[in-house]
Parts: sequence; structure tokens; C-alpha cells
Amino acid sequence: MSPERQEAFEVQMAEQRAALRLQEKRKARQMADSSTTATATRPVGVTLLDLPPEILTHILLHLPFTSVVICGGVNRHLQVLISESAELQYYVHLGVYGMVDNPHCGLPISERLNRLLVRERRWEELDPDFEKIIDVPVVAEHRRRHLSTGVLSILYESGVLRQVQIPSEADQEAEWKEIRTAPFLINSGMRSLEQDLHILITAQPQTVYTNAVKPHTVHEVQVHLNQLSTGEPHPDAQRTISFKMREEFGRPWVAVECVGDNLLLILRDAMEEHKPDDRIYAYDWKTGERKLEINAPFGSYRRLLFLTTHTFLLSNASNGELEYWRIPQGPSETHTPDQPFFILSLPPLSSGNVFRQIFLSAKPQPAGGLQAASKPFYTDPHRTIIIVEVTIQPVDGSRMTVFSFFVHRSSLMECLDTFSAFISSDERPTPVPYDDWGPSVCRWFSGSANGYSMGSIIRVFGQRYTSAAIGAGPLIVLNFNPIDVAKVLVAKKRHISEVKTQDERSQNVDRDKGNQYIEENQGGESARKGKEISSRTSVPGILYGPFTQGPQITSSSFSPWLQTKVVIRALDPLADPGHCFENIVYSSLPYTMRSSREKYHFEDLLLGEEHMLGARLAGMRRIKQLHIFHYG
Repeated sequence: MSPERQEAFEVQMAEQRAALRLQEKRKARQMADSSTTATATRPVGVTLLDLPPEILTHILLHLPFTSVVICGGVNRHLQVLISESAELQYYVHLGVYGMVDNPHCGLPISERLNRLLVRERRWEELDPDFEKIIDVPVVAEHRRRHLSTGVLSILYESGVLRQVQIPSEADQEAEWKEIRTAPFLINSGMRSLEQDLHILITAQPQTVYTNAVKPHTVHEVQVHLNQLSTGEPHPDAQRTISFKMREEFGRPWVAVECVGDNLLLILRDAMEEHKPDDRIYAYDWKTGERKLEINAPFGSYRRLLFLTTHTFLLSNASNGELEYWRIPQGPSETHTPDQPFFILSLPPLSSGNVFRQIFLSAKPQPAGGLQAASKPFYTDPHRTIIIVEVTIQPVDGSRMTVFSFFVHRSSLMECLDTFSAFISSDERPTPVPYDDWGPSVCRWFSGSANGYSMGSIIRVFGQRYTSAAIGAGPLIVLNFNPIDVAKVLVAKKRHISEVKTQDERSQNVDRDKGNQYIEENQGGESARKGKEISSRTSVPGILYGPFTQGPQITSSSFSPWLQTKVVIRALDPLADPGHCFENIVYSSLPYTMRSSREKYHFEDLLLGEEHMLGARLAGMRRIKQLHIFHYG
């Protein structure tokens, strides 16, 4: 160091020492003043930790649950406060499991917390508190089945609708109820208990003579809004929603969704003969006011999904896109949209292939509403997983191929912020390419992967998807909750560490076995082929603190955690032996996969808030028996 720089350095250090002495003198003076002032009420050096526990708890409850976990991991005082507070424990575990508290439940917090932990342990171990088999009274072909708010509805080809409340107690009997429907019933839908709303849709054919030579058939569509509890017309529905088709439909087909006051309908021709335009209508079901009407070429739309109470997603099979639409919210919005305001592209197809259909499903819907007062919590709709089932067919009409991918509803909403430059309200927006938005937030599967079938969109609820192995096999549940992924990884890592500690003499052998175990159970087939796996890939670190030591990860419950497969492969290529896509499709969304100890043989499965239902069929579309698994 040169003499000049040495001198400057010494001057700087002297100035710093002088500043420190001045600061110490001021602090000593303040302490002396506070000790001699009888009216002093609070020391100058008060910190957050000096606040009473009640105020600290109140503050922590206004933070995101992830921040509460972090606070417990960095400070001993806060860790003790959080671990000993049932209110904070309940708040954190609601966030961990993707649940929302039901403020209308009268149970104490400690009881709600206990029920939550017991319920999640059952799901994690696929160990129901009871099983029950019920017979379906009429063996007939059904058109559709739907499980909502614990009620299973089966709509038969004959137009008959039958419903049963799925038992939540082992001694509760299942009683079937037949809904007397209007003629020409084509669909039904149920709202949550918030609205007590049951929707029936009829399409009555009418013969129209435009000339004396060739009459044609049109349909009058009516939306019947009834109370689910009584079957009578809903008192909040001010008038009947009805309209006539202006074009000839061989057989009207309707998809219906309802969130809050918004009712959405997709109408298309299931016969595919006359190929009239697809129609999308949005209504305020209480006033009967039509808020939105969309016309599109035949075959464009088959499914819709609410992202929020006023934003919904349409899958456009003609373009291979997911379209974002917005429902006008009131008189202030005079502009009725005639185009989507944002579009996400699916991976482009190779030459000679087309999207045959794109189905969407997620439960529960946004604004799930009030639940029964006996239910202490319910699934957070904004953190649910969406399954998108894509059917691709060569233009020559040969065999179709099915793919499915999963993405969180929150991830699709975050795309609006990430790609805000693509939003347009004046003209049709430019689609965001899949390679820009999809690989980091999606997980793709071919039509059959890892020995289980991926063929049904009715098997998803919350962040779980259920399936059964082909033939007789175990029940399989995929969980796309990233915190569940992190917890399983921690449990596996801790177990391997404990094994090493128990026998130091075989440390090297244990390390090799542990590494092989993680490779086989976390990386799967791709890891065995030499693909690099990182435990940090797409896995949040918020649970590497005190909350990894809860009742789910004690030494007595290592077995179910170690039997859980963890998939965290980043940029995992989709198996596409038929070369349906133009380029390799990558995805990275992590998940866990659990299998039941027992084996079953079901032709179909349904998943709900508390239940898993296994259906045994007589033929392709004749339900004869239901096996109920209740997890609480």
C-alpha cells in the first residue's frame, strides 16, 4: 500500500472510532436520563419481541403463512410462541395444506387443528377412517356423473337424474333421491351450499317450416334454477333464462359452470352433422340478464373454467389455445367483449395432426362460498390444480392420442403479470408461446404413464389427482402441492441421516444405498438413465424449519413417507412416440405420488373434498356399485 493510501486509511479509521465513541456517549446519556425520569414509560431500545404475546400473535396472523414459518425458523422466542399457539399452528397448517378456515364453524381452534392434521395424515397414508359400499338402484346407461359438495349426481340417458349424499360417518346410510326433471333434459349442474342452487337445462325441439319442401328442427333452451335442498324454484332467481336456437342442431350439447352470480353456458351440436356455430352465453342467474354472447366456428369450444369470479378460461381446439375472457361486472362496463384479452398457446403440433378436443377441469371453483357449519375448513380454490386433457388426431382420421397436463390456477393468473405486454382489449392478442410460459409451471403425461390411466377429468380436486392401476392394483394419488414435495424430501433426507448415525461402521455403504434410494424414488426412470436430479429444483425451502417436525414426520410415520415417490425432474421431456408435437414438450412441475397398500379393481374414480369414490360398472356406461373411501 502506498504511503498516500496508508495515510488516507488511517484517517478514515480514526473518523470511524470517533463516531463510535460519540454514539456510545449518546447512548449512555439516554440510559441515564431514562433511569432518572420517573415518568418514563418505555425504554428507547424496544423491539418487536418486547411486545406482549397476544399482540405478537395478532401481528403474525396478518402475515402470509410462509412468513410465519420463516419467523419461527430464525428466532427462538418466536419459535416457542408459534409452536405453543394453537391459533398460529392452525393458521400455518391451513396454508401448508392449501385450505381455508370456515368462519361459520363453531368448533374451537384446537379441535379444528386436530381435525386438519388427522385428515391430512389419512390422505398422506391413503388410510381412510372408513370404507362403505353402496349399490346404485337402477342399472342404466348414464350420460354424466358429478360429485360436488358431497353429493353425487348421475344423469341417465333417459333424462332421469338421481342424487345421493355421500356418507361422512360410518353409520350414515346412503339414500338415493330421484329428481323429477322437465322433458328433454340435456344437462345438470350444482352450485355450492353458498347458493343452494341446482341447475337443470332442457332443450325442447321444435319443427320449423321455412318452406314447404324441407322443414328443419330448432331447439328452445331453458335454464331451470332450483334450490338443491327443496327441489323448488330458487327464490333468488327473478325470471327464467331461455332462448331459441336460430340454427338447426341435431343434438344440443351444453357445458355449464356457475360462480357467484355468473352463469356460463357453452352450446354446441353433439351430432356434428349440420355444424352450427358454437355459442357461449354468460348470465346473471339472479336477474336473468345476459352479460356476454360469443359465437365461434363449430368445434372451437367444449369446456370452460373460472379463474376468478369474473375471469374465465376457454379451451379453443381449433387454434390449440387457452383463451382468457372477462365477464362485464356492472353498468359501468358498457363494452361487451367480442374477443379474449389474453391467450396462451399449447405446444404446436406436427404436420398432419389437429387438436380434436381440449377438456379443462378444476375443483372447487373460485368463491366456493359458505360451507356447512360442521365443516371447520375447506379447500382454497385459488391454489387448486387444473387438469387439461388434450386429444390429438391425425387429419386422415386414424387413431387419436390423449395427453394430459397439470398447472395451478394461481400460475395461470400469474401469467397475466408476467406477460402483461401480451394483454390486449382492442384487438385479438398475440398468443404467448408455450415455451415461454409452460415448461416451468406444467407437468405433462402421455395417455398412460407409469402404469396408471390418465383418462378422466373428474378425478381432480384441490391439488390432488387420483387414479388406479390398469386392472387390479392400488389406488394412486398425485399431489401437486409444492410444500408436500418439500416435506417428503426433508423426511427422506432425515431418514437417511438417521440410518447413518445408527451404524457408523457402515457409513459408506449407507451413503451409497441412500443415494441410490433417492435416485430411484425421486428421479424415476429418467434418473436411472443418468439425468441430473437436484433436491433444490422447484422445491420451496419454507418448511425446512420447525414445521417439518410436526406429527406427520415423526419417527413412527417414516414408512408412508419413504414409500412416497417424489418427482422433481426439471425440463422433463414428454414421451411422444407418435410424434404428435412439432417439438419436444418439456415440463417441470414437481409432485408426489402415493399408492394404497390394498389393491382394487375399479372402472372409474371420482375425487371430492372428503371422499374418493371407486365405481364398478356393468358395461361401459352402467354404474352398478360405488366403493366409498372417506378421509375426513
